[in-house]
Amino acid sequence: MHAAQSGSSLIVAGTRPSAARWQRYVRPDQLYRQARVVGLVRQTDSAISVTLAPMDGQPCDALAGQYLTLIAEIDGRRIKRAYSLSQPAGGKTFTITCKEIRNGEMSFHINRHLKEGDLLQFAGPSGDFVIPDPAPAHSVFVAAGSGITPVMAMLEQLLEHDRCALPVTLVYGNRREKDILFRSRLDALAERHPQLSIRYVLSKPTKNWQGEQGRVDVSMLPVLSGGHYFLCGPDSFNNDLRDGLLQQGIPPTAISIEHFTGSTGESRPHPTEPHPVLFRLPDGSEQEVTVRPGESILEAGLRGSVPLQFSCTMGGCGHCKITVESGDVATDEPNCLSESERQAGQSLACCARPHGRAVVQVPGAVL
Repeated sequence: MHAAQSGSSLIVAGTRPSAARWQRYVRPDQLYRQARVVGLVRQTDSAISVTLAPMDGQPCDALAGQYLTLIAEIDGRRIKRAYSLSQPAGGKTFTITCKEIRNGEMSFHINRHLKEGDLLQFAGPSGDFVIPDPAPAHSVFVAAGSGITPVMAMLEQLLEHDRCALPVTLVYGNRREKDILFRSRLDALAERHPQLSIRYVLSKPTKNWQGEQGRVDVSMLPVLSGGHYFLCGPDSFNNDLRDGLLQQGIPPTAISIEHFTGSTGESRPHPTEPHPVLFRLPDGSEQEVTVRPGESILEAGLRGSVPLQFSCTMGGCGHCKITVESGDVATDEPNCLSESERQAGQSLACCARPHGRAVVQVPGAVL
């Protein structure tokens, strides 16, 4: 979900493919992989692309639109943030793009201090903001600011790799012309593929700007039967467009959304004492594991061979959802849980920590 705005976690909405692939035993030392920075390319004054080569040498498989969760030690603190792949994965490297934002610890570190040869940990790729198979009759991508990052990879995948000849539309909003990410790549893509139509929209253009002005709204989007809409930007942007599309008769299944929210914070201080957690599994069996200080329920469960589902490891995807049956369990905020899910006692194992003995129910695989 882009680089996404740095300092941001990614929350994906819409139909998602099976998460059964995550239901396997993974040791804590396998939860995060290590990669070396092998390339840095400045995109704008406030955004940089980072190419990472995993140290394990495994193929870099990912779907365009997915993201990596990067982990770095910054000022003695372990920081995790999610950044979308900005080009289709392939070979032995991943490339993400990070936009620096105010008070963004990770984005500041990546934009100002990261250098070639540095090592980073990462999890993923994760996320379900991806192109359906088969490709839609008409794909409409709508992005705001750095929300173009996963869209850039999806456009290149669709047009360059999949050789899709079906019509594709991009409506891309920014404040100023200098803020347009990947402008040269986008223009070159449109030149090579006449079925791609691009509309740049600026809300605060200079007097020399000859393109469209204002804010992106639903009136700028084609209303299509059989098309699919991909929305990527701030919550208000996504929600307004989704509501407008629904009012135009577009079915919810034809709308994919990727949200950006503020960075994960702690709703309560993390426990400093170990606490046991009893996992009740889908087959009726039970398994107890002690969660150590500094561990999440997910990390402790995986260490204890509990078959837990997971993906992003930072509260953004919902794949590691559990139900707290008893005990005091705190979940770091913000996260992708809805209010109704919270009221039902659900939590996310990747950012949940027990403050006493707890019993949790583990769901079966999401099919």
